[in-house]
Amino acid sequence: MDWAYEAYWALCWCLGLVDDIRDAGNVCDCEKAIEIAKSCDSVEDLVQKSKLRSKEEILDMLDLYVRYNWAINEEKVNPEASTGDLDGSIVIERRRGLEWVVSEIADWYDLSMHA
Repeated sequence: MDWAYEAYWALCWCLGLVDDIRDAGNVCDCEKAIEIAKSCDSVEDLVQKSKLRSKEEILDMLDLYVRYNWAINEEKVNPEASTGDLDGSIVIERRRGLEWVVSEIADWYDLSMHA
């Protein structure tokens, strides 16, 4: 369940509630993630506080996370490849959130996460 925070973090970014999610080497700010949810009294309140990012921004971020995922897979088969400080679990879960936003699949665990 801990990693679900990372998918949720990506959703918060899509809604404009989080400034940047490009750093996939550090876990999300869990306190802020909880505060975002706690500060909303209803779904309508969440909608009012949100400003959906453009389709282009979301697709660009998804592209970045797909490339992060490729890099992590490359490092598995080629130990000399470097991914810097990318955390594979963070990458997968944030990518899952981003993929879900642009897909028509209801359950994000049914998404194809091939890279």
